[in-house]
Amino acid sequence: MIPASPARRITLTSLLSKPFCSMKKIGIIGIGNLLRKDDGVGIVLLELLVKRRKKFPKNIEFIDGGTGGMNLLHLLARFDTVLLIDAVDFKGRPGEARVFSLKDIQSQKKPVMTSTHDPDFLNLLRLSQELKELPEPLVIFGVQPRDVSHGMGLSKEIETVLDDLYLKLQKEIQDFVK
Repeated sequence: MIPASPARRITLTSLLSKPFCSMKKIGIIGIGNLLRKDDGVGIVLLELLVKRRKKFPKNIEFIDGGTGGMNLLHLLARFDTVLLIDAVDFKGRPGEARVFSLKDIQSQKKPVMTSTHDPDFLNLLRLSQELKELPEPLVIFGVQPRDVSHGMGLSKEIETVLDDLYLKLQKEIQDFVK
């Protein structure tokens, strides 16, 4: 999970829409650990997107980012824009989803890392910026987890809203590529 502060309402469309956006190479990257219950929600949502990939333009590439880490560094550089899907502890109710900009994540005065897959996510983003490999914009579709303890499967709270999360994510992506 990556931390985030409760932020103003941001839509993927408002962050990513630019002229000729459909020509850009877009990366949709799911991040998570399927062995840590709700921490795997980013991977589960990515798998749902991949199953229905024909609904999306061909310039979108869907990637399983696993548990993140340094392997994301050069992966990010392959795209003009990136949407990361991950469990994010923003102190919302379990299953709630929010879209965060890179500035929202970086503006935290005191990051509280509850990530099970990359405790230094902010430094990874800073390094990517310094290498001039960070796509702009980069946004995060964050889902508030309930349980990130060891174990397989999503919590009942996340499993119950999984279809709604998928529809919200699909709408964000479709609005963006219009």
